[in-house]
Amino acid sequence: MRYSFLETVTLAALAGLSSAQELSSTIVGCADVHCPNPEDSTDNVCTLVDRTFGDIGLARVPTDIEELSWVRGNNITDDEGERIITSSFYLGTPFELDTGDTRACAAFFHQSTARFPGDHVDTAQGTCEQAGVDSVCIDALVARARALRIEDGEDACERLQEDFLDNLDRECRGVAGTDRWESVTVRPIFGPGAPDVILSSDNLTSNCWPIEPKQHDLAFIESHEVTTRNLTAANTNDLFYDVTPILTVFYGAENGLVANFSSQMTCLKVVNSSVALEAIIEEQREDEEGAAAAIHFLDLDQAAKQSRRQALNYYGFVAHGSVLIVLILFSVYRAGAYLVRRSRRDRTSYAAVPGSPVLKEQRQSALGSWSATTRSAVWWLGDEVTFLGRNWGQRGELVLGSLWAVWLLFLCVIGTGHDYLHLTKRFGIVAVSQLPIQYVLALKKFNPVALIFRSSHEGVNRWHRVLGRVIYYLMCLHAAFYLNYYYQMGILGRRIIDIVPALGLTAFIGMVLLNTTALSIIRRYSYRIFFITHLIVALALPPVVFVHHRSSTFYVVEALALFIIDLALRKMDTFTTDASFVPIPGSNLIKIVAPVPPQKISRFRESPGTHVYLSVPASSRPSPSAFSAAHYIFEFMFNPFTIASVDEHSTDLTLIARCRNGPMTQNLTRLANGSTAGMKIHLSIEGPYGCAARFPNFAGPEFDQILLVAGGVGASFVLPVYRSVLGENPGAGVTMVWAVRSASEATWPASDVSQSILEDDKVQLYLTGDILGSTSGTGSLSGGDAELEVDHLSQRQPKYSPDRNRRRPDLRKIVDDVFKHGVEERIAVLVCGPEGMADELRRHVGTWVRKGRKVWWHNESFEW
Repeated sequence: MRYSFLETVTLAALAGLSSAQELSSTIVGCADVHCPNPEDSTDNVCTLVDRTFGDIGLARVPTDIEELSWVRGNNITDDEGERIITSSFYLGTPFELDTGDTRACAAFFHQSTARFPGDHVDTAQGTCEQAGVDSVCIDALVARARALRIEDGEDACERLQEDFLDNLDRECRGVAGTDRWESVTVRPIFGPGAPDVILSSDNLTSNCWPIEPKQHDLAFIESHEVTTRNLTAANTNDLFYDVTPILTVFYGAENGLVANFSSQMTCLKVVNSSVALEAIIEEQREDEEGAAAAIHFLDLDQAAKQSRRQALNYYGFVAHGSVLIVLILFSVYRAGAYLVRRSRRDRTSYAAVPGSPVLKEQRQSALGSWSATTRSAVWWLGDEVTFLGRNWGQRGELVLGSLWAVWLLFLCVIGTGHDYLHLTKRFGIVAVSQLPIQYVLALKKFNPVALIFRSSHEGVNRWHRVLGRVIYYLMCLHAAFYLNYYYQMGILGRRIIDIVPALGLTAFIGMVLLNTTALSIIRRYSYRIFFITHLIVALALPPVVFVHHRSSTFYVVEALALFIIDLALRKMDTFTTDASFVPIPGSNLIKIVAPVPPQKISRFRESPGTHVYLSVPASSRPSPSAFSAAHYIFEFMFNPFTIASVDEHSTDLTLIARCRNGPMTQNLTRLANGSTAGMKIHLSIEGPYGCAARFPNFAGPEFDQILLVAGGVGASFVLPVYRSVLGENPGAGVTMVWAVRSASEATWPASDVSQSILEDDKVQLYLTGDILGSTSGTGSLSGGDAELEVDHLSQRQPKYSPDRNRRRPDLRKIVDDVFKHGVEERIAVLVCGPEGMADELRRHVGTWVRKGRKVWWHNESFEW
């Protein structure tokens, strides 16, 4: 009768409650030592290094020193009509036991008459006295061992073997069965000639470690073979389950484990633990049901393991395919919505003006009311959630992210039953199945998700963070469940250094680093730490996971391939140009004018409001040495800058950079201060990127009012959109609000167009800093251009008087003024500026959205 690993583990745990070091019986077998590993085998067959055993036996060596054990494993092979039974003996010692000057020998008395009483030779066990080895025989053997001069050298144990073979004490004739010992082997176990313990590296292919506690070491001591031509089951059982008396003798040493001579006789055999535990399990089954139900470490046969592997693969593909289904469904929805809108346009010969009876009737209908409720709900989902002083992302991210996490958790638990390892492995495979889409969400160039959702890298990157947290939590559960399993089995110390678990732990540590460096406090301290950690882990994680578990091959290859393709496309699209730097007088702004290759310029002109990623080639770095930190750090710098303008007559594009404390803008400041008029500096540019390439036509009939709000250099995004709208439709209802710290920060657009922005009645300019009080740095008014702009601003009465505009803009009033024109007007609101300004603007606009107004909203931001 075969018992599950769960039952045998439960029995062993209950039997060992009194002492973690005690065994459930004098000699225990495979089940008691949880060997082999239930993940790898379904019976008692155990492989240790290069030896495979059908059964094992473990007995303690009761001494006053450290806890020692003898382990025996037996194996049967047939060869040309002969049956060979091989017995291997191991000494179990505490981990890294320091034996000092101790010397010890072990004498193995093979082929003796020692037998345990009972009808079942495979399960019989007991003491040496019960096996027929009486105390007088033991005393005679100990006397010979005591007489050995152990200090004579490495061959002392060999001389003791010769003494036993040459002399059979009459007290032991009954044990020997003849007038001489048939086979006696004496081996050194401590001191000169003693074997080394088995290393983990030597045991990588093993499926068991037959010792308790599992952190104990094992050393191979002795091997003995018996050959027979009697192939009957009875004879085989007698030989396979025979008893070998082992005399362990310790010779005292001043710096050793023992100060005086001591000895111990152990009678050892292998035990058929499955049968040996039958009666005990039957007696204790009822008491064990509660504990068994809580452990669920099931012992599966090969068919069940194959079924489990198929289930793991199936649910991994379901989790992976679920992402594709979501993307397909959204694409179908978007296509359907487009067809509906097109059908409505075809049926309508004119566009209803705001306030018309047609629009009013539509708004007051049931469909109109439902549409207003839907818009309000969508807006609510887009609000930021702040809790305990921390921004947790948009409400929609939390809601949809939680739903996705619940779906993945469902896929992790469904069909696992009571199989603890199945549940543990399912967490891992489901988490790994999400890696491809996780990598896609982080891509800049090759990002099909951004294309489907008509978004950009920055837009879908927030979902990259959401999914990253879900994957991380699943990985945590996978790691925690496995560590708990190893701990419960008592093999944590040994398994954690094996190659496969070690790689899994390495991957988990990488995920911990990713999530730790993504914390806002780390990113704000050093974005380079965050970026470099992400890059290294992103490249290393797929191969590590692949070696950790081969069933993840499809997912990790897909993820790594997408990542490499994106890197290659970005590299191909990057160009190096000769840029000129123009410091903006009275501010910490720098205007960068860079020519674009003619074959690429059309992409930059088509979509105002896009941005590029700027990097510094080797020739423009502060240190010429490729081995210096100041040089190498720029290999990992790709900073985003919005395209402020694209020259209509040349291929020049303009970027505006605010110099802060980061290495990129510090280097740009160094280059700007060191350049002279007409001097060109090498810069690498990648792009364009951004949602602006997929914006609706603001100059068309789709919108009645357009509100553009910018703070500081945020005008580099807003201003190109503003100019584009008026360029296509001069009569468009567009309002631009621009808040700057000083008038000098508003001077950079003056040279880009024939008319100063201050002469435009549609632009409201606000100075939030001290106009005249600063003499240096940000807000200062050194330079003729700045003075000219301030004078011009002062002349514009009353709307642009210094007293009125030297303050923060009243965003509530500005929003109300735009929305009060008519309840049917469709309004687009775009903002690019400080986080506080964008949040305040969204709150005021949200008031009108909840009243049912139609609003298209976009917040251009590189922060998160």
